[in-house]
Amino acid sequence: MGERGTFKRIGIPEAEDILKRPGVVVLDVRDAQSYQKGHIDGAQNVSTRNLGDVISAASKAAPVLIYCYKGNASQEYSKILCDFGFQDVSSLDGGFEAWSKRPAALQ
Repeated sequence: MGERGTFKRIGIPEAEDILKRPGVVVLDVRDAQSYQKGHIDGAQNVSTRNLGDVISAASKAAPVLIYCYKGNASQEYSKILCDFGFQDVSSLDGGFEAWSKRPAALQ
């Protein structure tokens, strides 16, 4: 098995930069009901049920942004992706709660 990648814990400004990158994969690891109420544009809802499909389908070189409610569960998912060879994984500190309160969201 290759060398395990490491993920980055990032804030809102870094997440906004990642979202501008081509081919970014955005993963929302909250429950389906929370995802339906609101999510980052382009995010796909992921759980342990469909994580294998995401791992199989996504490019290991693609930038990955993962978020949850407050930034804890997304770190666990980030570790899993790194274990499977993803090299550019970022976990959003503060999760969707922080994202929804960012200044741009209030406009």
